[in-house]
Order: sequence, then structure tokens, then C-alpha cells
Amino acid sequence: MEIPRWEDLPLDKSGPPLNAWGLYGKDDQLGRVNLIDNVAVKRGIAAVTEGIRINLNMPVTLKGVHPQRQDATHFVMLRPQCNDDYVAFNTQGSTQWDGLKHYGYLDWPESGTHTCYNGTTLKKASMISNPHLGIQNLVSHPISTRAHLLDIPRYLERKGLPPLQQFFGKTGVSLEVLQGCTADCGIQFAPGDVLCLRVGHTEALLALPSDEVKEMRHCCEDRGYLEYQGVQPTEQVMKWHWENGFAAVVTDSPAYERMPFPAKDLSLHAVFLAGWGMPIGELFDLRELAETCDRLKKWTFMFTSMPLLIPGGVASPPNAQAIL
Repeated sequence: MEIPRWEDLPLDKSGPPLNAWGLYGKDDQLGRVNLIDNVAVKRGIAAVTEGIRINLNMPVTLKGVHPQRQDATHFVMLRPQCNDDYVAFNTQGSTQWDGLKHYGYLDWPESGTHTCYNGTTLKKASMISNPHLGIQNLVSHPISTRAHLLDIPRYLERKGLPPLQQFFGKTGVSLEVLQGCTADCGIQFAPGDVLCLRVGHTEALLALPSDEVKEMRHCCEDRGYLEYQGVQPTEQVMKWHWENGFAAVVTDSPAYERMPFPAKDLSLHAVFLAGWGMPIGELFDLRELAETCDRLKKWTFMFTSMPLLIPGGVASPPNAQAIL
């Protein structure tokens, strides 16, 4: 299906700004993942030239990854003739997909409600008995397609530009930097591709002493919000993502856009998840991928992800890999 013009948004004129509601039908539960058709999958397969497989997941049990979410619990149960595992975790506490039930437009309509993709209320989406928009849709229609890495820290270093600030006082990754890195790597996008954006958060987080990790958690609790690096949440940045036809986006930060979010409705979380139905991957481990891409001077690859099959689930570890 041809992607409508940016100027045609919102498609549902009675809905919130920049929505694409109804593009794939009023009962659609896949959103932009519909763009991953057989042609997109074959493009991904064609991108494999080296046979190198790279893990993109951080441990589910890693401590202190997200100050606002509880750490995982893991213990082994010794039984007479075997061992069993018990793991309890927040599905967004480490590497994750934000599914379409996760985030809605704030106060749309102006009645104190939050509205998710295709007009489903956040309250309705929260019901376990209602699997609509659940993460199980990314199992029945897996995100297996071609992907591209924009390694922003290395790009800035090559161009002699100031490095990104990770935690406080950051300005965000601008449209100019996104376009410049794309051109510098010779990347050509097509509808159904996945965009992987490295800002260097994983390295910065794992390098922090434990006392500073605790300090960040306390700071978050005091302020009520986090400060992390990500793309600038401007309409021009949104337009660039829409017109390039990404099926999903991935980053190594806790949020694809810089945090805290804008005070108004038009955060990327609202537009991407609730407006377009485009999953957001967060806290991916892009370190080995970035090193390998830089060594090979190859930033395009096959991307595969098979989330947990949780009917009605909000989010899931991605179980993702890159194949170069």
C-alpha cells in the first residue's frame, strides 16, 4: 500500500493530530507493521552478506536499567531430579518493545481520557480480558525485515561535532543529524524497514558506579521524570519518519525521543504508538552491532524479533538479533 502524504494527516479528521487511523481498517491491530510484507522480508534476507549474527538484548535481570521500573526477580528451584527457573519482571524493565497498548494521546478527546491506536481508550486497552492491540500481534506478524543502524556518536566523532550528553542538559538528536548520518553511511530506506538509532546510552549507563545509579533513581523520584538522550520530538522529525516508511524504530535509550516528553500531546510516543501504530524498541544493546557495522562499513542488515506470546500484553522483551 502506498504511504499517504504527510500533508494528508490526520487521516481520521475527527481524531487527534497526525493520526493514521483507518489506513489499514478500523479494526487493524498492526499499524505500521503492516508494511512488513513478503517484499520487505526478502529485502532483509538480501542484506545478509557475511553470515554474522549479533544479539541485541540486554539481560532481563540486569539491575538499575530503568529507575522508574522494578528490577527483575530470578531464582532457581531445586527439585528432586531437576531444576526449574522462576523469573518475575516488568516487561519494560530492560530491552523491550513498546506495544500499541502502552501509550495514548493525552486527554483526547478533552474528557480526561487517553486514547490509543485507532481510537481505543487506554482504560479499555488495560483490561487483561481484552487482547485488542496486545503484544501477541507481533508474534503472529513478526518484525522480521531489513534494518539500518544510525550510529550517532560515531557520526558526530567523524564530523568533529560535539558528542551527545547522555543524562542531563541534552538537546536531542536533530533532523539535520539524522539526515547527515543517513547520507554519510549511504543508507537507502524503503517502506517496511526498521530504523535502529544508537545514542550511546547503554555504554554510559553501564559505566556508572552503583552509587550514581542509585542517585539517578532518587533524582527521578524527586523530580517525577527522567532525563535521557533521544531524537528531538519535532514535527519535522515526525515527518521524516513517516515519509521514510519505517515499520518500527529501535534505540539503546529508555525512550526513542529525548526525555522528558513535551508537555503537550505531540510526543513521539503518542504519534508513533497511538497515532500510527508503530512499535518503539527501547534499551536495545547496540554496542556489538555498532562496532561490527563500523568495521565492515556496512550499516544495513536483516533484523528479526520474536516477542513473548502474551495475549493482551502491553510490552515484551524483543528476543531480537541482527544478521549481517
